[in-house]
Amino acid sequence: MKPKAKRFCTLALTLLLLAMSIAVPIKKASAAIMYNNVNQATLNCSVSSSGQLSADLLVTGIKGKTTRIEVELYVEKRFLLVFWSRVDIGCPNNVWTDAVNAVNYSHTFSTSLSSTGTYRTTVTYTVSGTGGSADVITLTDTVTY
Repeated sequence: MKPKAKRFCTLALTLLLLAMSIAVPIKKASAAIMYNNVNQATLNCSVSSSGQLSADLLVTGIKGKTTRIEVELYVEKRFLLVFWSRVDIGCPNNVWTDAVNAVNYSHTFSTSLSSTGTYRTTVTYTVSGTGGSADVITLTDTVTY
């Protein structure tokens, strides 16, 4: 093997190993997060052919611990491939909020999209209870219309 090719292969393998040594522990660490007051929190978005965005929100708390679930949701549209701009969803500051004093939360948020493009929905759940400090969970989902 030529010396230049050998150096290139060594450099490529070194960079690959470095990337894997950083990415894998981060993924494993995020999978091991333990919450004080919640078992599960999800966000699933879809958009109809007529431009109706639906966001299915679900929080499963811990019976005997979870006492309150607060929700904040906003929608953004991508422009110029890398930037995001808030979408008018008809709520103050374009942020939809909800709260319940319950163990579980399930709701479907809907809004009409005015034009085609890529949209990102972000939801933040704040789950309070007797299990410890409040859990703040932020999730995003992206759809194309």
